[in-house]
Amino acid sequence: MENVKSIRCDPDYYTKAFKIVTDKCNMYEFLGKWIQSEFPRLVLDKLAGSFSAETPINMLGVGSGSGETDSKLATCIKTRFRSVRNVVVEPAEKMLDIYRGLIDGNKSNFEGIEFDLRQLGIDEYRAQEGDHPTKYHFISTIQSLYYAADFEDTIRYLYDCLEEGGIMLIIIVSDTCGSWRLWNRFPLIMETSTGSFFCASDVRQCLSSQGIHFEENHQGFNLDITSCFEEGSEEGGLLLDFITEIIDFRGSVSPDFLKEVMEYMGSDQCSERKEDGTVFFNKNWDALVVQKPLVAQSG
Repeated sequence: MENVKSIRCDPDYYTKAFKIVTDKCNMYEFLGKWIQSEFPRLVLDKLAGSFSAETPINMLGVGSGSGETDSKLATCIKTRFRSVRNVVVEPAEKMLDIYRGLIDGNKSNFEGIEFDLRQLGIDEYRAQEGDHPTKYHFISTIQSLYYAADFEDTIRYLYDCLEEGGIMLIIIVSDTCGSWRLWNRFPLIMETSTGSFFCASDVRQCLSSQGIHFEENHQGFNLDITSCFEEGSEEGGLLLDFITEIIDFRGSVSPDFLKEVMEYMGSDQCSERKEDGTVFFNKNWDALVVQKPLVAQSG
């Protein structure tokens, strides 16, 4: 496809479309409930078993966006430890501005937590850290590994950045996710992107091939894309652009290709149609939890 532009090349447009997505699926509310119900068992209890309550926890958030989820993770960890230092690596300036506003507006909720916000991509961060990168007790990558130049190498790098007993949380689209099926069905969409396309099974294979043990947690999740099928809907256009990762997808591709993509998006391969006409796009995701083993001390 010619004369198309990836949404990943325009941080401002990405932020605008992303806000529509989060509003339509209540993503932050869903993740907040997941943090309350699953995060303590999957992560927090394991950290508490490896480190004393007096340990100042070093946390790295990769692609933390506007901080709604990342800050909740830090707050949850703080309930069990003396202090938390949260280093945030996020390339989008507007996202970081929202994150700063969140911190400034909720200072009483973040006592004992130090935020270090850096406008960087993960590859830029690696270059700055050099041969002796900082070690962390907890690393989170929530739907952000797609933006690394090499996700397998990035996973290995982040694993090496863990303290012994430390934990890495990877949240990624599942094998059944509509986005993953769309990417595979239409490789031309993938060719326009500046990032990588993979799903949870690829991450599982990457971890297994490196002998890294992990625990899994699957979550069913849906996005209301009904407006994508409404002619002239600005909201629907933004949703479509975010899902396809192409700016002005409707105006940038041929009518035949647009029709084919829309039909597949609305099919039972990707979505569920309700009797009232609402279309819910499958956005299932998996959480993979990796804990670096503690090395037994001799003597």
